[in-house]
Amino acid sequence: MKRQQRIFCYLMVAPALLFTIVLGIYPMLASLQMSFLEFDLIRVREHGTPFVGLRNYITVMQDERFVQTVINTVLFTAIAVSTVVAMGLLFSQLLSANFRGRTFVRMLVCVPWFVPPVVAAAIWMWLLNTDRSPINFLLREWGWIDTNIKFLTDKNTWGPFSIPMLSVAAVRVWNGLPFVVIFLLAGLQSIPRDLYEAAEVDGATLLQKFRYITLPLLRPVLVVLLILLTMTGLGHFEINFIMTGGGPQNLTNIMAVYSYNEAFTFFRFDTGSAASGLILILTGIICVFYIRSQAKAVGP
Repeated sequence: MKRQQRIFCYLMVAPALLFTIVLGIYPMLASLQMSFLEFDLIRVREHGTPFVGLRNYITVMQDERFVQTVINTVLFTAIAVSTVVAMGLLFSQLLSANFRGRTFVRMLVCVPWFVPPVVAAAIWMWLLNTDRSPINFLLREWGWIDTNIKFLTDKNTWGPFSIPMLSVAAVRVWNGLPFVVIFLLAGLQSIPRDLYEAAEVDGATLLQKFRYITLPLLRPVLVVLLILLTMTGLGHFEINFIMTGGGPQNLTNIMAVYSYNEAFTFFRFDTGSAASGLILILTGIICVFYIRSQAKAVGP
């Protein structure tokens, strides 16, 4: 009987496992293999694909554009993750309270989750267009600006920061906020209400309850959330590629966009695969911390 149950479980998992192998694991391994070959699509008929070891990785890491994309990726991830977690904490606290219309507001917060990132990027490209942006129109009407803000094309920088980088990060935050809110709401539901009631009896303020009850008890949830968001941030692609293509002047170029351009714009599948291999290494390191945190949570 137990054997039949195990076979049934394996059969139920088999389709998902097959899709994962075909669409995830196999392309990843093929890309890693390609990163150790010379695979210039323009010259492949003449020179073939000889093994070159780590040469592609050295070439990529010596490329100034790639070094800039690494900085941009870290900056983009830090801005997006810190902002979305802060906003998620605020919204989850508000949505956990009892008030009329709470279900409708929760549904409204989840709306960005139903919009595919590609569609969201196209919509925000129009909203942030320099000449046709309704945001610029409102800001001019209110007298806050005299000239249109170049949300996606401004080349001015303040150290590592720029308006295009902040703009695409804001779109990423908008698109990822529902996931964070739902994640944190689930964590808040697990906190006993008795603790808040006892704190109210002792005269604790909202800020004190948040600091001494909510944050400590949400810590395991926040650790997992931060790790997941950092992993997805390092490998993010759609919004930056569609909205700016990595421009202007490489200001919003991130590692995944660099990898794509190397492979499908310059036809250098070898250096593109090497760049994606470096993304895999970075996310793999973070994944180790995630697995360790989960193992500690489960216990022996």
